Amino acid sequence: MIGRPFFEIGPKNLLRRAQLEQLARAAGEASRDHGVTVILTVPTAMIAPVADLRTGVRVFAQGMDLVGLGTSVGRVTAESLADAGADGVMLNHDSNPLSPEELREAIERAAGAGLDTIACAGTESDALGFTAMHPTVLLFEPPELIGTSADGGRPWIARITAAMRRVDPAVAAMHAGGVGSPAVARQIIAAGADGTGSTSGVLRAADPVAAAHAFVEATRAGWDLAHPSVRTNTTIKEKNQ
Repeated sequence: MIGRPFFEIGPKNLLRRAQLEQLARAAGEASRDHGVTVILTVPTAMIAPVADLRTGVRVFAQGMDLVGLGTSVGRVTAESLADAGADGVMLNHDSNPLSPEELREAIERAAGAGLDTIACAGTESDALGFTAMHPTVLLFEPPELIGTSADGGRPWIARITAAMRRVDPAVAAMHAGGVGSPAVARQIIAAGADGTGSTSGVLRAADPVAAAHAFVEATRAGWDLAHPSVRTNTTIKEKNQ
């Protein structure tokens, strides 16, 4: 299960193990303090070390291969991710794209191994098409915003989220790209998103640990603005439950 609201931190390959563990502990503390689910998307080699810390963050892999158990070498299977302690996997990230057919297969393979999925989309049509594949989360992230600090409004959030709900209301709507400050995270959630996330906003901060707390707190504030009568962390059920 992934709780709403949620905030995802994707440290890519920017951190060594000790730094990643420090971030996981801080994110877990912020998660408990503010009632926000925190997803930490880590390199494959770091899944078990971070998961074994039991900090309370949801540990996601940055991707996986489509092969099953067998004689392949150098491939990352859904089963190996689950056995390493991953809670889920991010699929079709801009830096690791899949074809629609591959994405559908990956979502199904991950679900079969008990993993949640975040499917990434860069266009509105893809967002709706990928939602119909029933991932746990659909991340809409316009490519032109990735790696930027976009402080402007995102008028598409309400429209795309509503359209996603019509396709599959169980799929959580995540909006990101250019989330360079806690204020932007707050705006995104207040506009109707279930979750958001940031890499540069957290890792490029003078104090990434403090930044993680600030982003998670802002996510909670945005959720409370959008849902004033809902003060507890609700949940997204895995698609097979």
